Amino acid sequence: MIVLGTDATDLLTAERFLRFGGLEAGPEYDTVTLWVDSAELADDGEDGSGNPLFDSLVGIPKTIETGPGCLRYCITFRDCLSYAWRDESYGLPEDTDAEDGPEAGAPLLRQYQGSAFLDYVAQATRAGEVLDVPFLHFAVCTLDATLDVACLAAPEVTAEMIAPDDPGPKPGLGKPGR
Repeated sequence: MIVLGTDATDLLTAERFLRFGGLEAGPEYDTVTLWVDSAELADDGEDGSGNPLFDSLVGIPKTIETGPGCLRYCITFRDCLSYAWRDESYGLPEDTDAEDGPEAGAPLLRQYQGSAFLDYVAQATRAGEVLDVPFLHFAVCTLDATLDVACLAAPEVTAEMIAPDDPGPKPGLGKPGR
């Protein structure tokens, strides 16, 4: 893999599609590490779905794939207070009614100033009693799921290019491919 740098946040926020790669507590106490892979529209599907009416109404379907040349992001949230997984099939985004919601091309790494998740963390933990700093809510939105994280600082983001012989992320080692 080719390491692209230690602050790949701008690259991540510019992505159109992400696929979930892995999630792990660590590498330190109060830290959560998430791996996501960028994905792109594939050039297949030129034959259509097999249903001409569907294809004429919706268009020729395309698959979204991750492969060599795509980026793998390692997102590390330090001083994590809580995190929650929402499956893409059932989860609703926090900003469904906002002008910069997903339909308007909101970034896939989002920060919320106020949210139901932050309210839940404040009520369900003693962190508000112990800490005198504001909680931050970040969400990483993939094709598979949305991961919400309440923490005290912005995440650290690194990116590596996926090689043809890539085995995938390796949880337990702090970074994929190590």
